[in-house]
Parts: sequence; C-alpha cells; structure tokens
Amino acid sequence: MTGQKFPAFPAGILEHVCKLIAELYSGSELTRIMSEIPLRDDPGEGNTKWRRLAYAVSSNQARTQSGNAVIALVSASMRPERTLDRADVARLTRDQLNQVLSLVGYRVRDDGRVGRAARARSTDEAEKRTEHLRGLLERRGAHREVLTYCRPDLLRKDYYEAVFEAIKGLGSRLRQLTGVDGDGYALVEGTMAGSTPRLRINALQTRTQRDEQLGVANLAKGLFSAFRNPAAHEPRIEWTLSEQDALDVLGTLSMIHRRLDVATVEAH
Repeated sequence: MTGQKFPAFPAGILEHVCKLIAELYSGSELTRIMSEIPLRDDPGEGNTKWRRLAYAVSSNQARTQSGNAVIALVSASMRPERTLDRADVARLTRDQLNQVLSLVGYRVRDDGRVGRAARARSTDEAEKRTEHLRGLLERRGAHREVLTYCRPDLLRKDYYEAVFEAIKGLGSRLRQLTGVDGDGYALVEGTMAGSTPRLRINALQTRTQRDEQLGVANLAKGLFSAFRNPAAHEPRIEWTLSEQDALDVLGTLSMIHRRLDVATVEAH
C-alpha cells in the first residue's frame, strides 16, 4: 500500500466490498489474504467473515486516512491465479464489485487490479450500465452464446470489455466443438478454413456454400484480429468502443454462432 494514496471509502461502500469478498473465501483463506496486505487489526477467524474484514479495513482506513486498504483487499482477492479454482463465482463477484465501486469511480479489471472508471451518480445508474446493452441485444435477438458474456463487464462506457469477453467466448466454443487446441486467428484457420475444414457450416457442395464457409471464417478471423490480439500488446485504456460499434460487433458474433448451431464436425 505504498505509493499513491487513495481517498477514504464511505462506510457503506467499504462494508459492501467486504461482504462480497467474504462470500468468495473461507476464513483461513481470508487470513492469508489479510496477512499479505497486511491488515494488522484482525479480530480473528472466530468472527463473522465480512465483519472481520470490515473491522480490519476500516481500522486501517481510520489510521491512515486513506482508502488504500480497500484497494489492496480487492486487488489481492481478485488476482486471476487466486480465483482460478472458482473462476465462475469470481467473475460474478467481480461484476458485483464493479457495480459497487462504480459509485466512487473505480472498477476491477480482468487482471484483478483496481482502475479508474466513470463515476455512477446513483445505484440505479450503476445497475443500468450493466443492463442497457444486454437489453438492446436481447431486443435484436442476440445469440445466447453472446449474451452469456454480456454480464456487468459493461460497466466501462466504451463497452470494450463486453466485446472482448464475447470474442473469447467464440474461441471457447470453437475449441469445444472441434477439440482443436488453439486461439484467435490460428484457431479459426485450423477449424473453419481450407478446402476440407474440420468445422463445416453447410454441405460445401456448391460455390455459394463454399463462399459462405469462407466468408464466415474470414469474419471470425477478422474479429479476433481486430479486438483480441491488440489487447495483448497495447494498454487497454487506449481502446475505446461506442455503444453502436459494440452492437454491430456483437451482432456479427451472433450471426457466426447461429451458423455454428447447425455446423457439422468432420473427423481428421
């Protein structure tokens, strides 16, 4: 907790954060997390988990007159390597933390670190951010595989997180359908491209069918190239996406998933 000094968090935000993290871990796991930060005013494992966390964090906050203990607790609790064995529950916890933290202008990134976010002016606004794009997609008939990844990652105004997660979801589905171990552009090339693709969206008997196969494969490769690969090489903050662009990209993903619904897998 050295370096930048964060403003103290309101008591309600602090308690809510502690309740969410306490649900994710056992008492002994929380002991290890608190020792890493460190939080020295630990009343011990005999206390209710969230009250124990809240006491230690609020004591630190009162002593230091900063919110660094809250930031450190969230970061230590949401590190990917720590949540690996409970990834699905941790994603939900991160979404819930983002709703709470949006009220004070923060968010939890997918690497577990806490970053700045546009501040929500009310609880309703925080919730609407997580629901608005999903509602628009549902009205447009978005595929269920796309909606699965449109959770409250939508906290960010540029909607990049939702698109990024949904494109990762396409890669996951291609691996599940084919058993091919790969990612991104190369995964599409190895499963949907070529004269005898492993994953076929039609019978490939006519020129039109072959062109459709090639076109859908190229769309998928283009999405991976445009939205997946750059994130590995450049700071995420440099990438922005409007709501309309997000709708268009996610609509394209929906179309690809609908083609995969009727696809056949050829043995190689």
